[in-house]
Amino acid sequence: MTDHAALIRARRAESNQAIASRDVDRVVAIMLPDISVSVAGGPVLAGREASRRAFAEQFAERAFRGYVREAEEIVVHEPPTEATERGRWEGRWLRGIRTETMRGTYVARWRLGALGWCIASEVFIPG
Repeated sequence: MTDHAALIRARRAESNQAIASRDVDRVVAIMLPDISVSVAGGPVLAGREASRRAFAEQFAERAFRGYVREAEEIVVHEPPTEATERGRWEGRWLRGIRTETMRGTYVARWRLGALGWCIASEVFIPG
């Protein structure tokens, strides 16, 4: 029996590592082409290319230190072609000699396809 939740956790770890490495191609590789991302306190990014541009801009910022998303719950729906992930996120920026941190919660919708589990949508809530 396939442990789909473990596969999604592994994909999330890949994404976190890609952000830490500032590798925009790897970040967006697990996103569906029509992904929708609601940025915490910001715009809604429509499509993988919009997410690519947003990450490229952040990676170009010297102050940007990265994001980490940690799943607290993954629910795989039946049949196992869709899943919901809920968790906490944290973003960090270097401001002078101190690190500024933003935190919050998120919900992600995953879809299983030919390339494995990919993110269909994400909503990041500050707080």
